[in-house]
Amino acid sequence: MKEFERLCVNVVNDFEIPNEKRKALRVLLNSCFPDYFPQREYFKQIPKFRYLVWDEEKLIAQMGVEDRVINVGGDIVRIFGVIDLCVEDCYRSNNIATNLLRMLENLGQQNGIEFIILFANDHKLYLKNGYKIVTNICRWLAIDELKSVDIFEQPLTDCFMVKSLSPKPWNDGIVDLLGYLF
Repeated sequence: MKEFERLCVNVVNDFEIPNEKRKALRVLLNSCFPDYFPQREYFKQIPKFRYLVWDEEKLIAQMGVEDRVINVGGDIVRIFGVIDLCVEDCYRSNNIATNLLRMLENLGQQNGIEFIILFANDHKLYLKNGYKIVTNICRWLAIDELKSVDIFEQPLTDCFMVKSLSPKPWNDGIVDLLGYLF
């Protein structure tokens, strides 16, 4: 926690990120997700806003956030979606990612967000922070190389995770993301 307190965290709308900071964002994302971000700082679509973590002038972590409603078994719920949470290698194991998740949870609780959802291959960090793997069938707009290509519907039981921020229970029905898979 002490390490995190000395860092500078900016919460910024993606469109407000200056060009000189975008280069640092591309470098970080390419370092953490090799071959996913050719010449851009998003994979499928631009997040609504981001948490950017700086150690002086060096960008060391980021978390993109989607803010939308989704349909879960006929219930419309408001969610935050975590996009491409990453921390530079040499800064890992300092609770930076955990602190970013907590900041997002606090923001969501203060603003009526019912759930945080994400898609992750490595579950350890998220399980440690109270996220649960869910087995819903998901429906989403498939995007490939910046083109809408299809509507997919399938279970994502190996990567779909949810954390409740409200008393509302998570429904077992089909999850229609009403947009792209982030």
